[in-house]
Amino acid sequence: MRTLLPVALSFALLSTACGAAVPPPRAVVARDFWQAMTTRLPGTWQASTDGHPVSVRYRVVSRGSALLETFVTASGTETVSVYHPDGDGLMVTHYCAQGNQPRLRAVAAEGDHARFERVDATSVTADQSVMTELEITLADDHFDQRSVYVAPDGTRETTVLHFDRVADAP
Repeated sequence: MRTLLPVALSFALLSTACGAAVPPPRAVVARDFWQAMTTRLPGTWQASTDGHPVSVRYRVVSRGSALLETFVTASGTETVSVYHPDGDGLMVTHYCAQGNQPRLRAVAAEGDHARFERVDATSVTADQSVMTELEITLADDHFDQRSVYVAPDGTRETTVLHFDRVADAP
């Protein structure tokens, strides 16, 4: 019984905005998608949301074990996300400008598309939205990113961005 207590507590701490306990998402094999991300995404990309530019830069770091995403809005707000393999699976930790850090796991990864769902989040305060879903679809010269945040009242906010590659400075 003693060894089951930490497991039971961890499941109890995983909750939706409504407070209902949810099991962690099931991991999928995502080796091919990881390979595609690390070879096709490095560089600078730009999108537009509500007429305002958004840029994102990807770099493979830590001897190839992580992909660093630096996201900058038109106002200059910067966030960082770190993608990394987890066995055969794929995880991402998003360091949000709100100050929380949701961790998401790939629950689908086929071809040029992957979908991530939240495992847990740290440093969340009662007034913050938290990323709960992320989807990435890769193409030859662009990629699409769909993110879903859930507000404390359960409201879901979905953002879809279409990124085009920008020539990096020499």
